[in-house]
Amino acid sequence: MSEIRAVVHALAVVDRVMAEGGVRVRQVADELGIAPSSAHRLLGTLAEQDYVVQDPYSRIYRPGAKLLALAGGVVGTREVRHAAHRPMESLAAATGESVSLSVLARSEVEFVDGIESGHVLRASPRIGARLPAYATAGGRVLLADLTPEEVAGMFGTGIRKLTDRTLGSLNELTAALARIRQAGYAVSRGESTEGITAVAVPIRDGSGRAVAGLAVVAPTERLPDTGLSVVIEQLTQAARQTTTELLPRAAPKGNEDRHD
Repeated sequence: MSEIRAVVHALAVVDRVMAEGGVRVRQVADELGIAPSSAHRLLGTLAEQDYVVQDPYSRIYRPGAKLLALAGGVVGTREVRHAAHRPMESLAAATGESVSLSVLARSEVEFVDGIESGHVLRASPRIGARLPAYATAGGRVLLADLTPEEVAGMFGTGIRKLTDRTLGSLNELTAALARIRQAGYAVSRGESTEGITAVAVPIRDGSGRAVAGLAVVAPTERLPDTGLSVVIEQLTQAARQTTTELLPRAAPKGNEDRHD
């Protein structure tokens, strides 16, 4: 398949996915006149780039995060990062600890922004790094926004422990996510890095969809259970400020189009 032909096929698949909400491998093969193996590779490439995502049960490929963002269905990472940065700076100043911003990238979280604490002993944000979503507080508040079936599709084949404290099974993760949905926040104590605790809340867009995880991260001894309620309130306030920044701005009075 030539490069130009491959691009044409990819665009045709994107058009079909957005028009119908999902496609199957056989449908793509028949409509494009290509072998099922070629259709499978094409859809797999689009899935790797987050343009489509495959439902683990129906096997249907549906619009992914990037395709939805391009269509205006969700806000993009750059927009979230821009909206969150000033609230993150205020949060870091209020808590005295590091702050991180993460987004879901398939079954992982990617850290897309961070503010570093001024403490000599601190948890430094790892901007650009990826970790399994189940092992981080920011990742778990995003997983909690998904259905149990979607989570099972991501981790049904097994969970890899990063430390002795990492959740060890899908059942443990499912139970943890149920608690997070009820509480509205997540705590990770030494689950991705020994000696580091993170507390996170979701950042939501105007439709209520969780689009990022906002976390305060510090050495465990500086985030004891007795002080978490204050940190959670500070996180919640910063998340709300970010959501406000993400909302469409009303046009200033006097700038409306005139039709008289």
